[in-house]
Amino acid sequence: MMSTAASYASRSLLNHLAMVLSGFVAFLLLLDLMNHGDDVVQRHGSSALALAKYAALRVPDLAAFILPFAVLIASLLMLAKFARSNEIMALKASGMSFYRFLISLLPAALLIGMLHFVVSDQVVPRTTRIIQQWDAAAQPPAQTGKAEDKGASTSPSDNVPLTPPSPGGSRAGDWIRDGDSYVRIETVLADGKELRGVTIFERQGHPVLNERLMAQRAVYDGAGWRLFNVQKLSLAGGQDRKPERIAEMPWQTSLTPDHLADLTTDPATLSLAEVWRFVSHPDVGSRPVDFYGTWLLRKIALPLVTIMMVLLAAPVAQGLQRHGGLGAGLAVGIGLGFLYFVTDGLLMTLGEMGTVAPVVAAWTPTALFAAIGISALLKIEGY
Repeated sequence: MMSTAASYASRSLLNHLAMVLSGFVAFLLLLDLMNHGDDVVQRHGSSALALAKYAALRVPDLAAFILPFAVLIASLLMLAKFARSNEIMALKASGMSFYRFLISLLPAALLIGMLHFVVSDQVVPRTTRIIQQWDAAAQPPAQTGKAEDKGASTSPSDNVPLTPPSPGGSRAGDWIRDGDSYVRIETVLADGKELRGVTIFERQGHPVLNERLMAQRAVYDGAGWRLFNVQKLSLAGGQDRKPERIAEMPWQTSLTPDHLADLTTDPATLSLAEVWRFVSHPDVGSRPVDFYGTWLLRKIALPLVTIMMVLLAAPVAQGLQRHGGLGAGLAVGIGLGFLYFVTDGLLMTLGEMGTVAPVVAAWTPTALFAAIGISALLKIEGY
């Protein structure tokens, strides 16, 4: 009896979630296509297949974004339906308390949370990079200038093929710390294997600036980095010197193409292993280590968010079914959901800035709203 009721409740939750999630994703996808459809058509042609491919690649990201809120709405709808049809009363009459009924939902909620983690950690990073590479391949080749047409001599860097830039694949002017040196990179291309506009500030000890290197391009050839069209300026001793021009030179650095490809990507679309790379190598990164530590712990806490949403929906559905009805319950549930996202966004920002500890920023919203749900449920049920 109990196992049958638990299986029935879990199936009902999953069915409601499938309906709510598909509706939310379809709505968000429509808004996304209205916002970016012109760019897709301009880059990839007016074929419906191009729009269909873009839409398919955007679905995992949109689903991962809206899933916690969809779980809250699905839980509210399911519990309200059970209460209106007196199914919860029938379960209580058979000896199954409301608490045991909620516990029977936890395996389904945890399964949803694990699927959410897998999609966010594995699927979204891949689809995001596929979109970036697809956009890069659609761009016309970069112009190398008219020197070759006029028979002008070429430097060794001209033998390295140019990679078209990828819209959204980089941000202008990323600053990266590489040990005691600081590096500024204008553009990251080819999954981090080619850089444009590289400026390196070498330091001798912590406070003293020793040398400045300005390279037009940097290319990773599998064995190491090579800088091309370099201006080398020595700053040691505080004396004025003219920059030395070097056609090609090696670059000794701890930065890898994977590091550089990840540096220009939204941390929400990085996998757990990619974020861990920056946490475990604090001397490499364009942001403070607290920034990456906050996102690392946030990703670990992700599977528990769905359980928290079920706990948050339970007292709302129970209490307002007795006093207000389904409409009021949905309104309060949606309000609590938005309040959670506001709190989560605020604490994540504080954690990224280092104002609060990463563990506080990543775990407090989930723990706080789970406690609110549990305490409200205990009050409603009379314990």
